[in-house]
Amino acid sequence: MSTRPPFTSPDGRPSDSRAPDAGGNDRQSGPDAPVWAAPDAEPYPPTHRPAVQAPAGPAAPGAADPRTPPEWGSADGSGRTWWGTPWSAPSASGSDDTTTAAASGGAGSGYPGGSGSGAASNSGLASSSGPTPPFGSTPFGSTPFGPTPPPSGPYYGPPQTVGQPAPPPPPRRRRLAAAAIALALVCAGVGGGVGALVAGGNDGTTVVSSAGLQRGTSTAGTSPAASGTVSAAAQTILPSVVTIAATSRNQASTGSGVIIRQDGYILTNNHVVTDAAQGGSLKVTTQDGKDFTAKIVGTDPTSDLAVVKIDATGLKAATFGDSDALSVGELVVAVGSPLGLSGTVTSGIVSAMHRPVRTGDTNVQDSNAVLDAIQTDAPINPGNSGGPLVNSKGELIGINSAIATVGSSSGGFGSQQEQQAGNIGVGFAIPSNYAQSIAGELISKGAAVHPYLGVNASTAGASQTDPNGDGSGATIQNLVGNGPAQQAGLQDGDVITKLGDRRITSVDGLIAAVRSQPIGSKVTITYTRGGQPHTAEVILTQQPPS
Repeated sequence: MSTRPPFTSPDGRPSDSRAPDAGGNDRQSGPDAPVWAAPDAEPYPPTHRPAVQAPAGPAAPGAADPRTPPEWGSADGSGRTWWGTPWSAPSASGSDDTTTAAASGGAGSGYPGGSGSGAASNSGLASSSGPTPPFGSTPFGSTPFGPTPPPSGPYYGPPQTVGQPAPPPPPRRRRLAAAAIALALVCAGVGGGVGALVAGGNDGTTVVSSAGLQRGTSTAGTSPAASGTVSAAAQTILPSVVTIAATSRNQASTGSGVIIRQDGYILTNNHVVTDAAQGGSLKVTTQDGKDFTAKIVGTDPTSDLAVVKIDATGLKAATFGDSDALSVGELVVAVGSPLGLSGTVTSGIVSAMHRPVRTGDTNVQDSNAVLDAIQTDAPINPGNSGGPLVNSKGELIGINSAIATVGSSSGGFGSQQEQQAGNIGVGFAIPSNYAQSIAGELISKGAAVHPYLGVNASTAGASQTDPNGDGSGATIQNLVGNGPAQQAGLQDGDVITKLGDRRITSVDGLIAAVRSQPIGSKVTITYTRGGQPHTAEVILTQQPPS
C-alpha cells in the first residue's frame, strides 16, 4: 500500500485532499465531492462555499499589483481576504501560469480531485507537473472576477466574504505535525544508516533511512521470554552448557557437557571422554568462549556417564529437575554442540518414558549397559552427547546420550552408523534423577555402584529377527548363587512380567527397571511359573565387581 504525500498550505500547515464529514468520516474531494467541510461543522452547501475574490483590474502605475497580495490570509486593503495557494495572473496566451501553483501543490496535490501526474523528487516526495484545474479556469468554475487562485486543499474554516477579518490560526498541533514532516524529509537524505524521527509517543519511535525504509525502535512489543517457553528454558540453561573436545593419538571427537557445580565440575557421557581416557587430552569451551584444559574425575561405562573438571570458579551451575515427574507430551529443550555447532538449541516433547536403550558404546563390554531412557523427538545429532535435556523451567531432566537410526533399534553417538544417519526424531536421554546419583558417586568416590537382581535372563517370546525387541517377559535362564532373586525364591524358567508396577516385556526392560531402583530397595516381582502368576518380594543389593 502506497502512502499519499501530505499537502501543505502556504503557512506550512499540512492539508489533505479529503475532509471529514459531520460524522467524522473522510470525504474524498474532486468532481464528485459536493461540499468542502470544516472538521467539526456540518458540510457547507454548494451555495455557501467560501468566496475567493480577485481584484477586478491591473494595479495603477507604481502601485503594487493587488492580484499578488503580500500576505495570504489577510486583507489587501481592498477589503478582500485571500486564502489558498499563491497564484499568478493568466499569461497573454490565455493559459494560466502554473509555475507557482505547481510549487505549492499543483494538480494531484493542491487541486481537489486533480488529475496531474506526479514525479519523484530528490527528497522522495512526488512532485506534479502541468496542473490543470478540474473544473475549468477555477476549481469551482469561472467567477465574475476571472480565474481565482486554486485552493491548496480543503478549507477548514467558516465561509469568508469581503470585508470580514481572517479566521484564527489552526490548532498548534497541525503546525507541529508540519514541522515533524519537514524534519523527516531533511534528515532522511543524510545517508544510509542515518534515520529521522517521524513519529513518537508512548510506543517508541520510527526511523526512516535514506532508502525510505521504516524501522521501529520501540521495545514495547518485545518482552522478556515468557515463563514456560523454549526461549526462557534456553536462556536459563545456556550459560551452563559447554563443548568438550577429546583428543587421542589416533582420533578426536566433540561432544557436550553441562556444568553441575560452580567450581568447575561438568557432567557428560562416558563415550565423550573415552579418547582422552586412553592417554589423550580434554579441552572444554564455555558458552562465553573461554577455553580450559579438563581432567577426568570419574567414569561409569555402565551408565554411560562421566564427570570432568576445569580449573574455574563462579560458574553458572544447572539445576537438577525431577525426571520422575515428567509426563509424555511435555515440552523439552536439548542444548549442545551438534556437529561442532556450540550453543545449539532444539526443542520437542517427551515421546515416551522408561524406554530401555543400550548405550551403543562398542568399548563397553558390560551386557548390563542399558539405559532407562527418556525418549524425545527434540532434534539430537552427533555432538549433542553429554549435553542437557531440560524442561520448560530450564531444569536438567536428562543427559542426551543416544539416537535411533534407520536399520537399527538404537545407536550410541560413537557408532559410525549413527554418525551417517543423524537425527530422525527418536533420541534418548539418561534421566536426571539417575544421573544425579551417579554424578554424586563419581565426584565423591571416583566410581559408581549399581543394584542387581542376580539373574541371567532372555526375552520370552522374542522374535528371531529381533531378539532385543519386545516379547511377553524376561525368562530366567539361571540364578546367581545366593543372589537377591534366589533368596526371594525365584527359580530357573520363571518368566518375570512385572517389577513393581512396571510391565516387563524384554530382558533389556528388566535391566532398565532394576537400574532405576536404589540399592537396598524392596520391590515386588510378578512372574509366571507353569502358567500361573506369582509374586515375590526382592531386596536389591549392590552388584558385585565383575
